[in-house]
Amino acid sequence: MNCKRLIPIIIIVVGVFGTCFVGISVPDQTKPTEGMNLLREEMVGLEQAFETIIDAVILANLELIKPAAAQFHKAREKVEKAISAGQRITLPKNQDKFKKFVELDDKFHDCFRALEKAAEKGQKKVVKDQTHKLLDDCVVCHEGFRK
Repeated sequence: MNCKRLIPIIIIVVGVFGTCFVGISVPDQTKPTEGMNLLREEMVGLEQAFETIIDAVILANLELIKPAAAQFHKAREKVEKAISAGQRITLPKNQDKFKKFVELDDKFHDCFRALEKAAEKGQKKVVKDQTHKLLDDCVVCHEGFRK
């Protein structure tokens, strides 16, 4: 794999995930709700998983992906349980677009599962392509929900 081609990807990933916390920050005058904390926890889990996924792609060691995804899935499960229990998940901005957020989130998780399946099968190119797609999906979501 050509490392020179991965450098821009790494820079973008660090930039996007480095701003994850800004994208889900709560204005100073409001206290975060429990639903917001769960959403933040899911984003932190995703950031941690994605750092390892990038390493896995660079090092061509796809076995790193499955354990890295576990923490992300745990956070996602907490969000799903909260929703099932009737808890409201609050977005930091654009709450009126919550249905669109859920659609993008579901699509993202489908792509994430596709990445995991490709990693299990040892499909390096598919993993790399899915990693790019997931990053693009992160950017689209942050552009739509951070403004």
